[in-house]
Amino acid sequence: MMEGQGVKIGSTAIIWSLATGMMAISIPIVKITDTGIILPLAVVVGVSLSTIAIWLSTWLT
Repeated sequence: MMEGQGVKIGSTAIIWSLATGMMAISIPIVKITDTGIILPLAVVVGVSLSTIAIWLSTWLT
């Protein structure tokens, strides 16, 4: 049950650090294009789903 926890933690850290960069980039893009909250929301939803998939992968295997 404890196997692979390090890999999950590392993967989650990488995903969320990249998401932080994507959020930093999306804020000026939103101001320029007037797309509203769609782009930042897509980043958060995508990263959240990825994190859930990583942590639930133990039950699927």
